[in-house]
Amino acid sequence: MRRVALLVLLCASSLPSPLRAQTPAPAPAADTFPATLARQWLERLNALSDAPATLDAFVALYAPDALHIAGPTADQRGTATYRGHAGIRVMASRLAASEERRIYRLETETARETTASLMHETTGPWGGAAVAVQIIATYTDAATKKRFAAPGAVFLQLADGKIRRARVYISESERAEVEPEPTRRRP
Repeated sequence: MRRVALLVLLCASSLPSPLRAQTPAPAPAADTFPATLARQWLERLNALSDAPATLDAFVALYAPDALHIAGPTADQRGTATYRGHAGIRVMASRLAASEERRIYRLETETARETTASLMHETTGPWGGAAVAVQIIATYTDAATKKRFAAPGAVFLQLADGKIRRARVYISESERAEVEPEPTRRRP
């Protein structure tokens, strides 16, 4: 009889009960390493200037043999590939010289009253992580002093805590001039 009662008690305790306290939802996960590195990449890109320290900090995110692939510069067609720290430093210097008041930011998505910046992460065949993000690039062209905004995407492949390959797309065909700041104050 005791065995039957014990068996009934065990079975009953394993059944869901509306009176049983609900398990709290798990807390949102902290940024993963790939997401943290992607955010650092954007922060250091935005901080680029002609100061050597800003260039060094940006280049330090890359592996010594890394590739950075971007759209063409004004003097070429097709993609531009920058190899190693020296090449990436050249690209960063050109960007710092050609863009002022640079603000590249993560694009946000909103659904069901929740807004988030999406970081798409995976593991690549090289044995490291990869992260892809949508961005909005806002900057003032240093030559014309016109301000622009354009959508884009960044794909980072990571290995040993560094960027091994970066592919950056900024859509020149979707680039829009931003209304200039007013020159006088409104009453």
